[in-house]
Amino acid sequence: GCRRHQVSIRDGASYPPLAGRRAGPLRAPWQLPGLLAMVWALLLHSADTSVAWAQAEAFLEIEKGGFFKVPILIEDFTWRDLDPVVFQGRERAEEILVQDLLYSDAFIVMREQQDGPASGLRLDIQGRPVDQALQVRVRAAVSRDGSDLLLEGVLQDEGTGKKIFERGYEIGWDPERLEADRWGIHRLADEVVFFLIGTRGCAATRIAFVRARQGVKEIGMVDWDGLNERSVTCLQEIVLSPSWHPSGRWIAFTSFHLGQPTIVSLDLLGGGLELLSNQRTPTAVAYSRDGKQVAYSTTQDGDAEIYVARADGSAPRRLTVDPGIDTAPSWSPLGKRLVFTSDRWGNPQLFTINTDGSELQQRTFAGTWNDSPDWSPTGDRIVHVCRIDGAFELALIYADGCAWQRLTIGGGCENPRWAPDGRHVVFSRRVQGSRSLWILDVDSGTVRQLTHSKGDRYNPAWSNRAKERPSPINQGR
Repeated sequence: GCRRHQVSIRDGASYPPLAGRRAGPLRAPWQLPGLLAMVWALLLHSADTSVAWAQAEAFLEIEKGGFFKVPILIEDFTWRDLDPVVFQGRERAEEILVQDLLYSDAFIVMREQQDGPASGLRLDIQGRPVDQALQVRVRAAVSRDGSDLLLEGVLQDEGTGKKIFERGYEIGWDPERLEADRWGIHRLADEVVFFLIGTRGCAATRIAFVRARQGVKEIGMVDWDGLNERSVTCLQEIVLSPSWHPSGRWIAFTSFHLGQPTIVSLDLLGGGLELLSNQRTPTAVAYSRDGKQVAYSTTQDGDAEIYVARADGSAPRRLTVDPGIDTAPSWSPLGKRLVFTSDRWGNPQLFTINTDGSELQQRTFAGTWNDSPDWSPTGDRIVHVCRIDGAFELALIYADGCAWQRLTIGGGCENPRWAPDGRHVVFSRRVQGSRSLWILDVDSGTVRQLTHSKGDRYNPAWSNRAKERPSPINQGR
């Protein structure tokens, strides 16, 4: 489908947000199993859910859909009574903001030009001519506020010269590394996206995932731009399928550190672990969007069924009743329905069900294997893995089961999870024998690699946009 609308903003200015949902193909020769295969492995008491696949040199062939991008210019930051500071990643402040806006896939980003082309055309940051009129620009100044740094950002309408918004953001300083953190600039980028596109940006978000290297698996975390990758657990055991609490304070996941699979919640502020479920083979935990409930799969009753409980794991109740495998639940935004994987009628397919157990409906029919669903925060679409001609691809369906759409070509896709903007998806893929995380813009078909470190990175989960800079406990390790 195609969605077109206008977003009205301050001073009567309005800008057309991205208008289109054409997802072009992504081609690369990789293959990975779906989440249902992981459940089978757990049922068979397997110690490792990975599968050996043929290794090949990966390549990408992207076909971008046509849609409008907002031309925006980033001015050099002003430094008031202090010299420019170095940021994490050893980048300049302007470079971080430019990168955030590029990764949003919503802007043509430009910088001030000293020597432009003879034609007088502006160039974007990649040196390509821009034949659209500049619509907005960003000005920013950094000053000292006692021992802290303060970023003041201004978004300005190019045509009228009026301010669309003006905001202040704290910039943290690491005295040991002698560098500033990027969080204040990320928040400025998200405000720009919100005022011009109408949806919250994702720069001030993080992605949790399973981080495996040399036989050790931990829960890892990385910022949305691929910086600051680190482990947040040190359990020295198998961990699976992290899920963010909407507040960003807790991450729930399956862990074997007690000798059997249990679902635990990690407090990112205090560092403690809380047991949520030690039912038989619990896995695939998912917080509801309001953070008050969790859903998960367990073999407590002999076969894998979906259970729902309070966020602390209390008052568990069985939701599905079927001799097949029911797993991989994901909540609708309003928390009234779940989508999950079931092989109750043969091959794995996606089903939806009310949280009281009523209105069970099959949603997918294309392909011989549909698994690992995630319900969009916008409520309209569900991304999932679909096996087509023996290859695992990403696909979309609308929540009512209509308008099935294939997103990728080439195979090897696993664990797709939505960003809070309802437009980007993080997933894992295998390249030269190891899995890494990638981000796909389902509207344009563009893709970028998120993690580059050695070892496997998979089972990603995308946090909500943070209102404050992450606690120091999440830095390092």
